[in-house]
Amino acid sequence: MKVERKIESEVIDRSVLMVIAYMMNRGLIDSLDFPVSKGKEAYVFRAKPGRKVKSDFVAVKIYMIETSRFEHMHDYIRGDPRFRKIGGTKKDIVYAWTKKEFRNLMLMHESGVHVPEPYFFRNNLLAMEFIGDAGNPESPAKLLKDVGPPDPKRNFQQIVRDMKRMYDVGLVHGDLSEFNILVQGDKLVIIDVGQAVLLDHPMAEEFLRRDVANVVRFFRKFSIKADEEDILKKVKGQEKAKANEKEGKEKTKEQETERETE
Repeated sequence: MKVERKIESEVIDRSVLMVIAYMMNRGLIDSLDFPVSKGKEAYVFRAKPGRKVKSDFVAVKIYMIETSRFEHMHDYIRGDPRFRKIGGTKKDIVYAWTKKEFRNLMLMHESGVHVPEPYFFRNNLLAMEFIGDAGNPESPAKLLKDVGPPDPKRNFQQIVRDMKRMYDVGLVHGDLSEFNILVQGDKLVIIDVGQAVLLDHPMAEEFLRRDVANVVRFFRKFSIKADEEDILKKVKGQEKAKANEKEGKEKTKEQETERETE
């Protein structure tokens, strides 16, 4: 009972109940089951899907307003041109953060990044695809930090591709590590993308370098050797651009040689 009261006091208030009721009426969820995880800023609940959602379960993320890291959120939103006109209260920041995570998920999912499919958001609630464990779909998938990569080489390549796909649509995750990647069967699923920033964010380059460093460091434990600068170039597409430039120069030389021999 104490645990239930603690959850209620932290996230379940009248406005949250109204949004949950709205989601039920719209056929997004049928019921809210129980919390499957709790972070510093939010609870994630498993929910039964409504008639409009074709999946076994739905994940409902509810951000805590009073206990969220207000300044941490504000720093990521402040440099994002998509969210210039927001108020300065805790509620304003948390609502903007929820909207930001939904938009980031939409961009990433549409570009082929392995993230949960987003369904709906309102206020401080976000509904998305529930990432279940491959062996037991009713339970949440485990974090990469707890179980390690099922196929280190292939998983590392997947995460690098996902970072590149994010970059290609103008996003940097900003906090990528084994603490926010789930393991589902033989693939990895990236979560917690609320802090992802656009490329013109003043800290985007620093965030990207940190993401790359975290990924390289973690996979090094599993005998995957990679140079951070090389991975950074792959993510930015500079490796391909350099190859194209080299190919262009070689073609130019061939054309010049042909002219000289005519």
